Amino acid sequence: MALVSSCAGLPGPKSSEDTLVKLTPADYPDLVDTGGAASLAESVSFSIDYIGKLPPEKALHFGRDEYTASEMSASLAQFHKFLLTSPDYKAIKEFVTAHFNVYAAPGSGPDGAAFFTGYYTPDVAASASPDETFKYPLYGMPADLVTADLGLFREIYKGEKVTGRVEGGTLVPYYTRADIDGAGALSGRGLELAWCRDPVELFFMQVQGSAVLSYPDGTTRHANYKGANGRQYRSIGKLLIDEGKADKDTMSMDLLKSYLRAHPDEAGSILNYNESYVFFELSDSGPYGSLGEPVTPMRTIATDSSLYPPGALVFIDTEIPDFYPGPTPIGWGRWTAFALNQDTGGAIKGPGRADIYFGYGDFGRLKAGHMKRAGRLYFLAGKRN
Repeated sequence: MALVSSCAGLPGPKSSEDTLVKLTPADYPDLVDTGGAASLAESVSFSIDYIGKLPPEKALHFGRDEYTASEMSASLAQFHKFLLTSPDYKAIKEFVTAHFNVYAAPGSGPDGAAFFTGYYTPDVAASASPDETFKYPLYGMPADLVTADLGLFREIYKGEKVTGRVEGGTLVPYYTRADIDGAGALSGRGLELAWCRDPVELFFMQVQGSAVLSYPDGTTRHANYKGANGRQYRSIGKLLIDEGKADKDTMSMDLLKSYLRAHPDEAGSILNYNESYVFFELSDSGPYGSLGEPVTPMRTIATDSSLYPPGALVFIDTEIPDFYPGPTPIGWGRWTAFALNQDTGGAIKGPGRADIYFGYGDFGRLKAGHMKRAGRLYFLAGKRN
């Protein structure tokens, strides 16, 4: 099904200032929310918490326009108060149209289409100590991992950061996945938070950025994202497609897992192709996004943090897979909804690129694992009085 949009012919951005293009009211999309006011209000409250911690005059960029953190916080608070009245979708549409400016986020797809994928929180079997079953370590943040803000050295590098470690007085790239999981570069340093029984699940836990750890005694803990090694994220799905071992049209997370388990002799080299490595921290609550706030199913998205304002209200127009009654998609349903820009990820780079958080368990896994769809992405900022 083609997605209808008032900016369907909008070309992709030519510069970072064009990643968001302000629309006239006549060009606003049909702001019909297919979710519910309660979940939206909850997610909005988390963005209010985050933005409220920023300096009030901090500028947040919407393409060529700027809004202060104070202005964004006030407009979201007004919206949150309205949502607590349990409005229907028509009332929400009217409120947003009256009180918010709308910015289109052109992507690199045909006619400037955005591209949506999904992520979720997996359930991973784990143990507090290693044995013959649980022998794959889940690592916490290494003390020798450092991040340098290059903008402090040269103005032309403003916003650019590098992550690595100091060796012989020189900042060098941090260890790769092969160094850590293959050569044991972090072994014996007391960084093991838990031990997992399945290296494939451990790998995809890193891709998702969080997990619920289930221990043999029935207890659970949240493993939340803490940091990464700074290495480039590389898709192992694309690797299999490029090597002719998988089909682009049928690629999914479950297919990847099946291939890795069916080809254990190849699994190590395939996983090591993605040099990016994620470190965690354990908590009794979670999961959290990159803003340090909880993520809300179907209401949180992850985007490129170098391009889009954190915590901002967004509107998405795409399709999501339907799965009734089995584990195979039976079709795609239109999904138009407000969400909040509350997360980022190593694979989420470039304009018009967004990852939808689908939640926990089988529902989240199935939706996220198959989610690959074009659509439209919009950012909203409160109008100035």
